[in-house]
Amino acid sequence: MEFQLDRQHAKPLYIQLSEQLQERIRSGSLPAGTKLPPVRDLAESLGLTRLTVHNAYSELQASGWVEAYVGRGTFVAERSKPIIPEYELRQRAVDELQTPWISQGMLADMLRLAQQPNLISFAQASPAEETFPVREIGRAIQQALRDPSALGYGPTQGELCLREAIATWLLDRNVVTSPDHVLVTTGAQQGVALALKAFVRQGDVVLVEEPTYLGFIEQATALGVRLIGIPLDDQGLRLDILQRVLCEYKPRLLYTVPTFHNPTGVCLSPERQAALLHLAEEHNLIILEDDVYGPLSYDTQPPHPIKARDTNGRVVYLGSFSKILTPGLRLGYLVARDELLHPLLAAKRGNDLHCSPLLQRALADYLGRGQLAAHLRYVRELYRERRDAMERALNRYCPRDIQWTHPRGGLCYWLTLPAGLNGTDIYTEAIEAGVGVTLGNVFFPQPPRNAHLRLCFATQSPELIDRGIRLLGDVLTRHVLRCGQLAARAWRETTPLM
Repeated sequence: MEFQLDRQHAKPLYIQLSEQLQERIRSGSLPAGTKLPPVRDLAESLGLTRLTVHNAYSELQASGWVEAYVGRGTFVAERSKPIIPEYELRQRAVDELQTPWISQGMLADMLRLAQQPNLISFAQASPAEETFPVREIGRAIQQALRDPSALGYGPTQGELCLREAIATWLLDRNVVTSPDHVLVTTGAQQGVALALKAFVRQGDVVLVEEPTYLGFIEQATALGVRLIGIPLDDQGLRLDILQRVLCEYKPRLLYTVPTFHNPTGVCLSPERQAALLHLAEEHNLIILEDDVYGPLSYDTQPPHPIKARDTNGRVVYLGSFSKILTPGLRLGYLVARDELLHPLLAAKRGNDLHCSPLLQRALADYLGRGQLAAHLRYVRELYRERRDAMERALNRYCPRDIQWTHPRGGLCYWLTLPAGLNGTDIYTEAIEAGVGVTLGNVFFPQPPRNAHLRLCFATQSPELIDRGIRLLGDVLTRHVLRCGQLAARAWRETTPLM
C-alpha cells in the first residue's frame, strides 16, 4: 500500500494514515472483509513507529470502519453506511458554531495516550492506580450492599449520609456548610455542566482564567457561550484586567481554579481572594470555584479556598474525589446557597436524575471511618517525590529556552516554549519518540502567542519520569536548534551586505 504522509503537517501522522485508509474503504478499493497489513509490517514499510500505526487502526476501529480479532488481525468491517469519524464530527461542530478555537477532543486523546502500551504518558492529570484503596472501598461497598435499597433509585441531591460526610470533610478545607447546601454530582465534570446549564444561556459571556481547564472550554463552546480569558501571573488571576472586563461585558459567571491551577499550578494569593469576592459582590458575579486539586499540597498546608472567605454566597464551590482518591467512583459535589442550589438541582434532575446510591453510601462509609486523611498523607508523599523527579529531569534535559512553572501542589507542570516553535509538531514527535504530553494550546479560549505543553507526573515512577523527560528533551532540543537555524537564515537573507 502507498500513502502520502506529510511529516511537516499539523495533523498527526496517525490521523493522516487513518483518513487515507478510510478513503480507500469508502471508494471500495478496500472492500469489506479485506485484511489490513499487520501493524509491524505497515510500520516498517512506511518508516513509522508501531504506535503510530496502532493508533491509526484504533481510530478506524472506534469509528466502525474495521474490526480487530485477537490472533487473526484487523479486517475491513461489514457496514451498511459510513460512520462519520469522531474528529470529523468535532470539526463539523466547530464549523457550524463558527467558533475560533476549540480543543477538538484532546480529552479523548489524553485518555487514549494513557492507555497505550510502551508509551510513557504525562498527558492525563490522573491519580496513580497503585494508590487506589481497593480493599477499603471493596469493604465499604459490601457494607452498603447490606441494605437492598442501595441498588434502587436515590434522591437527586444525593444520599444524606454522603452529604453529611462531605460537609464534615470540608471543614478540613475551612469551608463551613450544611448538608442541605451540598449537591452530589457525577464527578467535577458534571458539576461544570450543571453550572453552565443553570446560570448561563447561549451567547452569554463567561470569564475564565487564561489558560484554563480544557473540559470547561469544550462544554462552554458546545453551548454557544462566549469565553473571555483573564491572564494569570505568579499570584493568580490578574484582577486589574478582570475589573475592566467586568465593567465592559457584565458577565454572569467566572470559572476559576484558584488553588494549584490546572494547567499552570499557580495559586491565587489570599489578598486577591478577598479582592475577587469584593468585585463579585460589586458586579453581581457568580464565582464557580473548582477546587479538585486543593488538598494535594506538597510543601506547606493546603491553601484555603475562596469559599472559605465567602460570607455572601457568591461562590459555587466544586469538588471531587477523582484526583485525591479514585476517578472510578465518579463522585463530586457542588456547594451553593439556596438561590443558586435550586437551578443546579433542576439541571441535575434533567441530566441523570441521581448518582449511584450504592457508590454514594460506600464513599460515605469510607469517609466516616476517617480513612481519607491517611490516604492523603500517603499520596502527598508519593506525588511530592514524583514532582521532584520531574523538576530534576526538566533541569537536566530541557533546553534553556524552555520555561516551566514550579508547582507547590496539584498534578501538573506547565511548559512555555520559545516563539517560533510549533507545539503540534512537538506533540506529534514526542508521541513518535515514546512519550505522551498534552498540547498546551487547547487550554486557551483563543489561540495563544506561544506554544505550551502540560506534563502530569502522578502516574509515573521517578525512573520513568526521568526516561520520559529525556526523550521529550531530545525532541525539544531538535526543535529549538532548528528554530534557531531558521531564524539565523532569515536574518542573513534580510540583512544587507555592508
